[in-house]
Amino acid sequence: MKFTIILEPKGQKRARGRAFLVDGKAIAGKPRKDEEQLLEEEKLLTLMYAHRPPEPLQGPLMLGVKAYLPIPKSKSKKWQAAALAGEIRPTTKPDLDNCIKNLKDVCTGVFWLDDKQVVEYLPGTGKYYGEPARWEIEIEMMEKAVSAGEFVRTKAEWEARHSAPSAGGLF
Repeated sequence: MKFTIILEPKGQKRARGRAFLVDGKAIAGKPRKDEEQLLEEEKLLTLMYAHRPPEPLQGPLMLGVKAYLPIPKSKSKKWQAAALAGEIRPTTKPDLDNCIKNLKDVCTGVFWLDDKQVVEYLPGTGKYYGEPARWEIEIEMMEKAVSAGEFVRTKAEWEARHSAPSAGGLF
């Protein structure tokens, strides 16, 4: 399944805990998300809900995420055009790991049972600049990809699809 959500990608924030004094001793409280993070997750889930499967997916999954961040207005027109063309990629916050964590948390229980089911990221997963700011999301069940010949299990399969790597290549 593939779908686009028009909403600026945000990264997962660290859960914050508080310490409490009980009889003069500091007791650590359970870490929790702040209110802003919860609101962002709710917005994302609300927009994604129309794309959900009838039942949460089961088994190993592959996830593709393209997080399109807004192009800074302070940059020159030439820079903005290069960013829009994909020649310049974001190296600013939020970092990609936190964007994906945020998305996986929102999808848990709705798109899949547990985010540990995501065993691979699809090619092209990354941060980009784009107008409008958005998420482009693709979720594939591993079995479908294997049967369609889209998944490479061995070095021989990889080499058959691509030119053989030089010494010191991937495999």
